[in-house]
This record gives sequence, structure tokens and C-alpha cells, in this order.
Amino acid sequence: MINEHLTRQTGVPDAFRPHQGVLLECRDFVGQRVREALARSVGELRDELQARRLAAKNAEEAQKLIELLALLHTIGAEIDRTFSTGFEDQFQERAKTSNAASTFYESGSEMGFFPELKLVDETEIDTTIAVKNLATRLERACEAENQDLQTRVAFMLGESDIDGAANPIGPAAICEALKNICWEQDASGGLRATALELLVGRLAGEMSTVYHDVNALLVARRVMPNVRPRARRGKASQRMAARKDVVLPGEPDPSDLVKQIFTAKAAAVEKNDWKQRTGTSDLMQLLNGLQQGQGDLQFGGQSFALPAGVDATGNIISALIEAGLSKQANSIDGIVIDVVATLFDYIFDDSRVPDAMKGLIGRLQIPVLKLAMMDHGFFSNRAHPARRLINSLAQASVTWDGPLTEDSSLYRTAEGAVVRIQNQFAEDASVFASCLQEFENYLTEQERYADERAATLTERLKERERIDLARKVGEDAMAGHLANEELPAVVRDFIRDIWTRVLAHAALESGATNAPPANSERWTSAITASADLVWSVLPKQSMEERQRMVKQLPVILRNLKAGMTTAAIDEVRQKAFFSELVQCHAAALKAPIASAPPPAPPPPPNAPARRAGPLPGLQPIGDDPTPEMLELDLLTRGSWVELRDESGEVRRVRLTWISPARTMYLFANRQGQRALALTRAELTRRFANGEATTADQEPLLDRVVDDVLDELRG
Repeated sequence: MINEHLTRQTGVPDAFRPHQGVLLECRDFVGQRVREALARSVGELRDELQARRLAAKNAEEAQKLIELLALLHTIGAEIDRTFSTGFEDQFQERAKTSNAASTFYESGSEMGFFPELKLVDETEIDTTIAVKNLATRLERACEAENQDLQTRVAFMLGESDIDGAANPIGPAAICEALKNICWEQDASGGLRATALELLVGRLAGEMSTVYHDVNALLVARRVMPNVRPRARRGKASQRMAARKDVVLPGEPDPSDLVKQIFTAKAAAVEKNDWKQRTGTSDLMQLLNGLQQGQGDLQFGGQSFALPAGVDATGNIISALIEAGLSKQANSIDGIVIDVVATLFDYIFDDSRVPDAMKGLIGRLQIPVLKLAMMDHGFFSNRAHPARRLINSLAQASVTWDGPLTEDSSLYRTAEGAVVRIQNQFAEDASVFASCLQEFENYLTEQERYADERAATLTERLKERERIDLARKVGEDAMAGHLANEELPAVVRDFIRDIWTRVLAHAALESGATNAPPANSERWTSAITASADLVWSVLPKQSMEERQRMVKQLPVILRNLKAGMTTAAIDEVRQKAFFSELVQCHAAALKAPIASAPPPAPPPPPNAPARRAGPLPGLQPIGDDPTPEMLELDLLTRGSWVELRDESGEVRRVRLTWISPARTMYLFANRQGQRALALTRAELTRRFANGEATTADQEPLLDRVVDDVLDELRG
């Protein structure tokens, strides 16, 4: 019902409810900045067009400029209001749907790269394409900032990823809002399209700064302060553009071949007939020789050898391309060579992967190229053994605690797998699956060892959690007394420091640690004793009260002493409190007699204690969870977290255990050499100030393939 109420208020469903305030703040921020930029742009464009009109060479050109000036004047007069309304509409539409990005990996799909089209009006298609092209122009003008923003917006929408069209504050939403403004004007289609292009062109120079500032706002709001690194773009599109320039008449278009290679169904066919492609067998012989370290090998009448002086993280395939390898290959193999080279460019650009592991993965370049030529499923199948092996190698190195050296067990195990593939892989790809299984067994054994070592702490942590929760129950039960400012300070200190321990002991004894025990005589007696204590130290302003106090005081003192003794409060503290309590009672009896009626008697022993707050661990209704709380709630056993100490050193640890009430978290590093227990409060604090972040666990090669596909699709 709360979510329905909020939906009626905001018009937005609860897809991004935990971050609704932040996302709405970003919407307002972007809208304001774009409106300001548009207002400046309209004025600048009118001045420029006026100058061009005065310099026009003929009456026809001058007339078109006059009409364009009039159109911009009309748009500019209402731009603040119309863009606010239009951008709000685009935001609502995208926030409500929040569809994740479509995937190229849907098995059985015959569509591949091709979107599903409906029969629509031709003019609408032209307009849609124009808006999409302008949105792409805006995206490229602020690519890095927009990618980071898109990742954060996807997180706030509850999606793993979204495409540009689904971003409610992205370039597509802005361009669509501007298109609607222009198309509402009474002008020809050509003039409206020109006005739209001029406005978007002006915004292209502004959006990088706007999105940079939005990202800074989100970092300040603790929304994914450390988004995953993205590779530098441009290499895939450059290679594709170069290939298109040399396509001969009658040859298939490279873009069509890319669609074929990355389509799962086509890849299954190609897996069986690679030997039938012209020149592929000769190319494979060349690659086999290079893999074995041979030099001066011939292919297509040209000599090839592994480049000398290429370091461990250098792209061998790129060097072979520069030597003319992809030009000598047939069209399909040439594109595979280009794409695999780009994949390794992206891998080597990833700053998270240690150089030592990049060197090992780099030694797989020729085997992976051969595999990709034989089996195009390498590109479309996320579960492909070769892809999973590279992902496991990279992820294990990223989560290694400390520097990765040649003496590390991880390095030695990974190197064994790499050397085996280099020596054994010719055409039988099962060696990748075998090496993957061995490496995963190593990781599983390593994690099992780390879990076993950390598990020695869990019983102590469970007991600590029980004590902490029981104390919280006691504190909640005493909250009303502690808020009573009429109580002497010594009594408040006693209730806070000692009597909450008495109540915690009673709760633990009864086995209830999340709520007051329902049928505990000791708990009920302790609650009654605290109420009697409070009553006894308040001013006694009638003779009846004084007489009653004299009669009940021995019982009150006896009950207090019994409670403290049961909770193992030492005798010294007991005597110190009772000596101060005497002074409080004396002061209460010396209060002047008042004519007002006496206060109500304390509640009977069987009256339930009033809880002063929510149950431990529960969020009060109406309080939005913070980003840090959400990050904690998303943590599960096996999650990796990066912890930064005061010196700036980062430790990568794995969550091995969560206490039953989720108040204690136990971490261990991959090596099983260190274990660290953190309370929920401490972990929340670390997430809030940037000392803790959730480690990116998206598989490296899956991310790289997605980035390359996005670039080729663009």
C-alpha cells in the first residue's frame, strides 16, 4: 500500500523506489542545465542566422533563413516550459518501463543483430532514425561520462544494464523531447529538422560537462561511487571502417558478416564447415606454426612471424594485422581476426587486471584466434569453455589479495593451464574445457580452505550477535525511562549501563533476542523493578506516597540487588550505586508537599513493557533505505568486497559468512590467510565513506564482448 501511495504521488512505479529521490534529483538537475543551455543556444543561433541572412547571395536563401529565424524565435519563446514538460514525459515513460538492454546471446534467436520492426508510417520511421542518429551524436560527444551515468541509472532502476534509449535522463530522452517541440511548430518538415539538428549540435558541446556533474552528484549520494572501468573505444570501428574501404564489388558487406558471426544460429553452422572456407586451412597452418614459435611462415605469398620485442601485454594479433594478415584472409576470417584483436586490445586496456595475469592471458592470443575461426560460438555463447577460462583467470587475479607475482600459487596454476593450451591445442577445443575444470577445482579448493579457516570464528560471532541483540532489546525496553529528564543522572546512568545488562541477561536466558520474551518471569521482574526504581526517586509530594515508599523500599532494593547478582554485576559497582541511591531517595522524600493528586502507581508486574522503537534490524516504515543499506542487503556469501585502509591500500576479501540476524559479516581473502569480522554498523560506515566498495564481478570477456558489440552496432 505504501508503494501504491508513492506511485500515485510521483507517477513512477517502485522499480527505482530505493533511489527514487536521487533519480528525481538527477532529472531536475539535467532538465535545468539543458534548459539553460538551450536558452543560450537559441540566442546564439539567431545571431548567427541573422548574420548569414544579411550575407545571403540570393533571395531564396535569405527567405529560408528568415523562416528558420522565425521558427527558432517561436521555439525559444517557450523553450523553458516546453522542454520541462517534454523531458518530464520522456523521463516518466522510460522510468516506468526500465527495460534492460536487449541481448545478442539469446539462443535459438534467428534475429541476431536485427531489431523487431512493426509496420509503421514511413515518415515516422524517418523521424525515428533521425532522432536516433542525433542521440548517437550526443552520446559520442560525452561518451565516457554518459557510460558511467548509464551504469548508475541502471542500478537505480534495478536493472543489470540498460541501453541508451531506456535511460530516462540520457541523450535519447533529450533528443526525443526536442523533436516533439520542433514537430509541434507550424513549419515545413525540412525547417523543423534543421532546427532540431542545430539545437542538438549546440547541446553536443555542453552534455559532457552536464553528465560529469550528474555523476559527481551521484557519487556524493553514494550511488555506485566506483563504476567498472570501460575500455577505450574506437579500435573496433576503425578496423571495420578500414575493411569497408577495401571491399571489392560482389563481396559481402562487412556489417552483414559481423551479424552472421555474432548470431548464435549461424555460429552453430559455421562450427562444422570452417574447413570449407577458402584459404582457412592454410591460415590455420600459419597460426599453428606461430603458436609453436616458428618464424618466416608463408601465407598468401607473404611471410609472417611473431613480432619481436612485443612485451607480455602486447597485442600480437594487431601486429600481424599491421603486417597484412587480415588482408590475405577471406572476408569472414579477416573479420574474426579484426574482432579478436580488438577483444585483446580491450583486455589489455582493463586497469583492474594485474599485468602478470594480462601476460598469461596474452599468451592465449593465437589459440583463441584459432578457436574463434573454427567456432564462432566463442562470440555468442557466454558459457563457452574458452570464454569461461579467460573470465576465471581475470576474476581470480582481480580478487587476489596483494600483488600477484610469479611465485603466487594462483599464477603458477594459471600458467600451467596456459602452457598446456599452447602445447596441445590444434583443432580439439576440449583442452580448454579440461583446463577450465582444473582451474575451477583449484579456485574451489582455495575458497573451501578460506571458508574453513574463517569458520573457526563463527560460533564466537554468533554468541556475540546474540548478546548484542539481547542488549538492544533491553535498551529498547528502557528507552522510555532514559528519556525521562526528571530522573537523577545517576539513575539514568544505572539504567543505561547496568540494568540493560540485567534485561539482556534475562532475554538471553529465555532464548529471545529479537523481541521481549513473552513468558519470562525474570524479564517481567526486571521490568517491574526498573519501574519501581524510577517511581522511588521521583519527588514524593504527598504523605500517602511517602508512607508507601517507606513500606516498599526494602522490596525495591532487594529486587534490584537480585537482578544485578543474577547478571553477574560485581559487588563493588552494586555498593557504589546503592550508596548514591540513598541520596536520591532522601531528596525524593524532602520534596515539598503539593496539593496536586499523586502520580499514577507503577504498572503491575504482568504489564508488558512498552517498546520505544522498532525491532532490532528492522527499518522504520517510511524511512527510505540508504544506498549503503541496499549494498549490504545485496551482499551474499561469495560476494567480493574491496576494503581500503587509511594508507589507501586495497584489500580484496570474500564474504564467507553472514550471521543469522545479518548484524555480523565475516570476510576472508582468497588465500585464506586473513579473516575479518565487521558489524553491520561498521560495514555501513565504510560503504558510506568510500572505505568499502562491492567488487565488480561481471566476467571480463563478457564485458569486453559487449563493449565491442556495442561499438560495432553503433
